[in-house]
Amino acid sequence: MELWELIRYLHVLGLALFIGGQIMLVVAIVPVLRGQPEALMLGVARRFGIAIAVALAVVVGTGVAMASKFSLWEDETLQAKLAVLVLVLVLLGLHIASPRSRAISLSLVASSLVVVWLGVALTH
Repeated sequence: MELWELIRYLHVLGLALFIGGQIMLVVAIVPVLRGQPEALMLGVARRFGIAIAVALAVVVGTGVAMASKFSLWEDETLQAKLAVLVLVLVLLGLHIASPRSRAISLSLVASSLVVVWLGVALTH
């Protein structure tokens, strides 16, 4: 496996954990745990928080490497992706501050999906 294949693989793996985890939370975990003791959801949130912190670090690191390697910093799609990524980070901070806000949670998932959509557009 070539270095750039590994970097791309790690980028996609980090995105899969971040986005897949959010979708799993929204579709299955939160609805099942609603009405259960709050400690259960807090435990899930802490574990997921650690996982996505690592995933986001990998995604940002590999993304910077790929944008530099392929000279994409001036690309409008990358600029849009980075702007939405900043929105994701702001929403993530708001979600940590107000974890019960459904509007923030759903906005976070939707904007994360837009980042993936722009990433796919960037590669094709």
